[in-house]
Amino acid sequence: MEERRKFNRWYVEEEEKAVIACAGVKEEGKIIDISAGGMKITLSRPVEIGSIVSGEFKILSTISPFFVRGKVSRVIEKEGMWEVAVEFEKVSTLPLEA
Repeated sequence: MEERRKFNRWYVEEEEKAVIACAGVKEEGKIIDISAGGMKITLSRPVEIGSIVSGEFKILSTISPFFVRGKVSRVIEKEGMWEVAVEFEKVSTLPLEA
């Protein structure tokens, strides 16, 4: 299978969390992996493909959190949880407007 990723992907070893908002509902989820172009996160509920989501996450304790806005590109159910792939549209160190 041909690799379609444009950016290197980093896998999160610790229990890094992100707070994701979609359709006015916020939920904390575990970050599975992240790249400059997107991330995969585990959530307790499904999110519709094509939905616009926004989020905040802190990967390193030595730097401020990142704020992102993106589009859900894939959703897979695994063991009662949902793996949600998000393609970033905007990444910032400052909070993003809705």
